[in-house]
Formats: sequence, C-alpha cells, structure tokens
Amino acid sequence: MQPIRITPATTYNNQAAIRTCIETALDAQPMCSDLFKDAEKAPLIVVKPNWVQEWHEYRKDVWEPVITNPALLLCLLVCLAERIAGTATICVCDGPHTYANFEAILQRGDFKARFQALTAQYPRITFELLDLRREVWLRKEEVVVERMVNAEDPRGYVRADLGENSLFYRHAGEGRFYGADYDAAVVNSHHQGIIQEYLLAGTPMACDLFINVPKMKTHKKTGITCCLKNLVGINGDKNWLPHHTEGSPDTCGDEFPHRSFTTRIESGAKQLGKNIVLKTPVLGTWFYRKMRNAGKQLLGDSDSVIRNGNWSGNDTCWRMALDLNRALFYANSDGTWRDRFHPKAYLAIVDGIVGGEGNGPLCPDPVQANVLVSGANPAEVDAVVARLMGFDPRRIPIVAHAFDDHRWPIATCAMADIRVYDQRIGREVGLFDVAPAVAGGFVPHFGWAELRKAE
Repeated sequence: MQPIRITPATTYNNQAAIRTCIETALDAQPMCSDLFKDAEKAPLIVVKPNWVQEWHEYRKDVWEPVITNPALLLCLLVCLAERIAGTATICVCDGPHTYANFEAILQRGDFKARFQALTAQYPRITFELLDLRREVWLRKEEVVVERMVNAEDPRGYVRADLGENSLFYRHAGEGRFYGADYDAAVVNSHHQGIIQEYLLAGTPMACDLFINVPKMKTHKKTGITCCLKNLVGINGDKNWLPHHTEGSPDTCGDEFPHRSFTTRIESGAKQLGKNIVLKTPVLGTWFYRKMRNAGKQLLGDSDSVIRNGNWSGNDTCWRMALDLNRALFYANSDGTWRDRFHPKAYLAIVDGIVGGEGNGPLCPDPVQANVLVSGANPAEVDAVVARLMGFDPRRIPIVAHAFDDHRWPIATCAMADIRVYDQRIGREVGLFDVAPAVAGGFVPHFGWAELRKAE
C-alpha cells in the first residue's frame, strides 16, 4: 500500500512543486502507468474539480478558498497528456450548485482559454469540458424564480440503486428527507424501502480513470469537504440527494439540534412557503422571498443560527456522500455492480495551497495552508486532510464511517494503519503524527465548533 503524500507548495505560481506532486502521484500508481502505456486503449479519463460556484457567497472578489485552483488543474492536464502513449479523452467535469454560473467559473485564472490551447498542443488527446447539471436556476433573495434546461451529459445518466446496501436502508428518518429543491416528495420517492437510488452523470460512471481534485475546506453539513464530499458534483439531479432529515434528534431528525417553539414555527413557515411556490410559482416565489426576509429578521440568518442540518449532528449528509462513493467505485454504466475486488481506478490530488475555513463550503475564509495531498483512496486521503486541518477524523462521520466494513468497501485499510509520507519533514509518519498545516488548525464551521475541542 502506497502512503498518502503531503507535498509543500506555497503558491500556485510554484509550478515545479505542483508538477512534482502530480508526477509522483501518477508514477506511484501502477494502474495509471498501465493505462497510459497502452497505445490501443484510448481511455476516458475524468478530472473532477470542486467547482461549486464562481465566488464566495457574499464576496464576489474572493474565489481561491472556494474552488479548485485552475493552475493545479492545468498542470495536471499537461502531465496526463505527456504520459499517454496513444489517443485518449480527458474530460474536466463537475455539477456545480444549480444557481452557479459555469462560464464564470471557467474564466477564473483564464482557465477556459488555456484549456482550449491544449487541443493544439496535444492533438492526439480529445479534451472535453462538461457541465453535468440538467437544470440551472436563477435566484432572487435566495429563492428560485426561474428554471432553465441545461445541456445534458452526452453520455447520458445512470440510475444507481444501492438497495439494502445503501446507508439509508431502514433509516429511521425515511419519509422526512430533504433534498435540494422545494419538493421533498422527489427525494423521498428515491429513498424508500429497498429503493435507494441516485442519478449519476454518465461520463464519470463510464471513465477508465477518475481523478478527484477537491479543495480542502470546511463544510456546514459534513465538517469538511474533500474527496468524499466532492462526489456530490457527479449527480444529474441533486434533489435525489438527502441533505438532512426534518425534525430534531428526539424525532430521529437532524434539521435542528433541539426542538423548541421557535423551530416548530420556523419549520411550519418554511413548509407553507414551499407549498405556495409549488402551487403558484409566480406569486409564490414573491411571497416566499418576503417570508424568508422576515424570518431572517426575526430568527437570524443561517450564518449565525444552526438550521437545515448545518451542524455536527447531521446524520444524513455523510450517508449520502458515502453512497455516492460506492456508486462511483462499483456501479457500471448499465446499472449493474462490480464485486468488491474490482473498483474503478482512482486517484486524488487535493488543493490545499489555499484552503477554506469557517463557514464553508460557500462562505469560507482563506487559509494559506501551503500543501497538496495525493493518494489512491478517498477515505484515507480525507483522514490525512482532516489531520492537516487540525481535526480528529474519528469525530467526522463522513470520514470515520468510510472505514466501516461493507459489501463495497471504500477504505483499503484501518484508519490507524494509514501511512503518510510528509515531505514537509522528509519522512514517513503515522496518521495521528501528521501536524496541522497552520498553527492551531482550521477554524471549523460554527455548527462544528466541537471539532476544536481537545481530543
């Protein structure tokens, strides 16, 4: 088993350090070497960044702690093109937030123009850019006012049904899941009883090699977002994804930490507003906008009040993310499943040069963490990233449960057995000997403040 590698890099202009990280990661994986040397293979390689949206939710001049940096992506694409012996297709794809501007994301760091230039530089390689969303929204005052059909993945979409192998099978919150849109009946129709299905984009499902290039940052629903959480972006319909369970823990929910008169009023008002939007879209969106604005004044906004599952007690979102990882590794394009011994070829390269702390994933503050992290397994890489952020991965469900025994395993070893080559100190160490990338570690989302408590 190859160790997870930590490579120091202080700036995105340091292409030598970035290239060293990428080349070392590619050379360490026999699956990559075999794929690249086969001149007859013509592989499909997917590069999946974190392109959640074009800027910080409230500061349009800030984007580096939000998305994967284009300098890292472009260096990776060049390294891949240089190694491929024959023809190949390299597809950079993501499904950002439904209201994100994909073209604006591509303009960051002049990525689109520099990406297109690679076609002339490497004529044997077919380079693709794909927005995996089937629908794009226009919002006003955080309420959806228009929905536009988006060009679909040319390789279609795959229904991946985990059935009794889903982490939602026999979950106590069944029937009360909330997805990503106002109609909760949709997400609940795809997660009931033996039906536990996701609609996944055909390109990542069909690829011969999946390279995950996430951003290292905090997340309001899962504590951190890195390799495991980044797979939300391979979905064709995010309203099939359970994000939280309505209610509070005393009713097997995780929308709020505690049930109170205030939370009951809030839940009822939200449901009323969403029902009006569904029944009378034009008038309903205006009414719901005014209701939300009034609610913020009375109850506080979500940047200071825990709601919508934005806390460490969220027992829903991590299950969804781990289901998605199993689907990527083991589901085939025709909806059939592989056995546990033949998962999809996979590599991760984490952008931690500038990370994000605080109210991630959309409103993070930048952290100059100065690291890149690479490895061949998302659970093991995320455990190392958690340590670099100053957190205990055993206290982060999305990471801890990725090491659980399962018919389709994610981790390849026990967490305690992870080995890390830390180039910052020039030697191999154990997971719990990895020092934080910044003194004191990252500041967690306020709903995850307990991550900063002493271990």
